[in-house]
Amino acid sequence: MRLGLFLGAVALVIAVAAVPIIASDLFRQPYSPWWRDINRALDLLRIDPYPTGGGQPPQFPYWADPADDNLYFRDLRLTTADGAELAAWYVPAAVPAPRGTIVLAHGLMDRKGTMLQLVPWLHEAGYHVMMVDFRGHGQSDERPTTIGREEVFDLEAAVDWLEEEGAAERIGGLGMSLGAAALVNTAARDPRIDALVLDSLFARWRDTDFAADYRLSPDWLVPDVPSPVDVIGRLHIPIFIIHGTADILTEEDHAHRLYEAANEPKQLWINDSGHAWSAWTYPEEYKARVLEFFDEALSR
Repeated sequence: MRLGLFLGAVALVIAVAAVPIIASDLFRQPYSPWWRDINRALDLLRIDPYPTGGGQPPQFPYWADPADDNLYFRDLRLTTADGAELAAWYVPAAVPAPRGTIVLAHGLMDRKGTMLQLVPWLHEAGYHVMMVDFRGHGQSDERPTTIGREEVFDLEAAVDWLEEEGAAERIGGLGMSLGAAALVNTAARDPRIDALVLDSLFARWRDTDFAADYRLSPDWLVPDVPSPVDVIGRLHIPIFIIHGTADILTEEDHAHRLYEAANEPKQLWINDSGHAWSAWTYPEEYKARVLEFFDEALSR
């Protein structure tokens, strides 16, 4: 009897100890098929796994690719410096004198297709548009996410391709959450990026609430994540920071800390939307502000 109780207690301790290890390993693998099963179960229980706050949630267009909105595009496979194979789309501008190229960088657990809503008005304004599936996301190689550290290789591969195509003279980046972090890290070492829109970016990964459901530290889930607040001061390019007061994953204070650390010229737009929801909560204002920013920043 005592032996059975002892063995049961040992098994329970091992099981409890394994939870954070399993959670950490799963969190780093956005490509894992387990996520589909988890989300299906949460849907049945009517539990939102990504409670990102208030405002209008993203309503993604039912487009498989840019062609569904009658936009010509090139379907690309890129290879990074560390050997990862990435899926990407390139939508060339349809005007004789393009204003520049905008690289769209998606968030964690997303893919390039979730940025499609931004493409028509960027294209109409005279910009080339590049979209990449980060490693571990979409149709790219199944590699663990590093929340902006190794994703630098992904963005550099995209910029390398643009340079080879003669479309890298003026490059702006628009990133949401993970994508914004990757853009900051890339711009700190790649002078080919000329301006950044940073939507729902964290100042420090460890200060976010991404791990709240696990009751774990974000640093445990994904260690060695560069802190954008420590990197952004090394950038000497125009920066536009966007954040929502209803963001419960990365609270508003992150935006103010980033803005304070950034160099001029810089802009800050705080609205009442949730995490990476500003483009859907205020689509016309988002469009107007972003285009005004890029038009000025990339004409310098």
